Amino acid sequence: MNTKAIIAMMLALVAVGGVAQTTQKVIDNRFSSKELPASINQDHNSFIGRPYKAFDVTAYCEYNKFHPSQYLTDNNWDILCAFVQPGTAAKLDSLGITYNKSQLRLLEVGGLLSFDNGKYSTSMPIFGKNETDAIRKQSKEFADSIFPAIEPEIVKLISCFEKLGYSRCKYSLVFSYLLDGYIWDNGRLASQRDCEEHGLWSGAYWAMYYSRKHEKVGTNRYVPLSMNWTDSLKYWPSSKKLFLFANEVIKTKGNRIANQDVIDAVAGWGLVDENGNILIPVLHRNNNDDVDILCKSIADKLSIAVKNYCKTWYSAYNLSSERLGHIIFYHEVMPDLLEILETKGLVSMPPILKGEKVGKQHFGDICFIVIDDADTEK
Repeated sequence: MNTKAIIAMMLALVAVGGVAQTTQKVIDNRFSSKELPASINQDHNSFIGRPYKAFDVTAYCEYNKFHPSQYLTDNNWDILCAFVQPGTAAKLDSLGITYNKSQLRLLEVGGLLSFDNGKYSTSMPIFGKNETDAIRKQSKEFADSIFPAIEPEIVKLISCFEKLGYSRCKYSLVFSYLLDGYIWDNGRLASQRDCEEHGLWSGAYWAMYYSRKHEKVGTNRYVPLSMNWTDSLKYWPSSKKLFLFANEVIKTKGNRIANQDVIDAVAGWGLVDENGNILIPVLHRNNNDDVDILCKSIADKLSIAVKNYCKTWYSAYNLSSERLGHIIFYHEVMPDLLEILETKGLVSMPPILKGEKVGKQHFGDICFIVIDDADTEK
């Protein structure tokens, strides 16, 4: 069956309410990673000695005190690269990598290294060049195949944002609210808490051999405030100020802020005016308005297809679980979808995300507030 026929079947099935269980089963048999290699020919020594900064590293995690990257002190990254293929401590000696027992213990405590039967093994997925090339070829093919199935609804969603007066924020709303937001809700794809614990953090932390040409894009959340970011973003308020603002928004449920201290703290950043009126989009999740319905529908289609694809995909890359496969593969699919959206002219990256000095008031162009009406009804 060709790709267009598969997608047409998927659309028809997902659109039918009340038969989700049957729909999932049928799609699982049709929309699959049928061309995955049985194994990847990988020289794991090819990235030993390659600096951490040269990798495309992604963290999808929750932590109490230490981010997983904070365990990578000294030359700990070299140690992790060496133990992608398990070995004894003597392997480090043979590679000329200096170390001490405290370093190895720190990496174990941080959930990045395991020790079993006298051998160390890196717990963090680190993909070499061959693997990275293969994964990105697969993610692009997946994005190209699925996009025609979701494009009509994305066009409608963008139109809704424009009608609501959110045109200047539509790039961040499409990426951070939809592609990097709804997709993680209600078990569509695994959340950080669905993953195994790694020391003092939970979620996923992995590295690809090289960065993409496209600007790396992500989302930080200071619930209920969300902030879109790129590596080129030059300025933003401190986390303390953003949390202060977010906590006040919780109190007002997205309405005008009266607390003058909060207004003064974020003054000039494009979040509120001098009277406390909110200047950024306030979106209501689970209220069944047009935006909510479209986001749910698009996210459902994407998540079903990703889950189906990863049933065999994750094992081809020796990942510890199918859930971890969902997270890593979808994080590769997102930039491919974003590139399609940009190429088609449906969205364009705002200047502030490109690193241009447009003034701090444009920080509001990449932020929005999410009020979950399901929570407010409890």
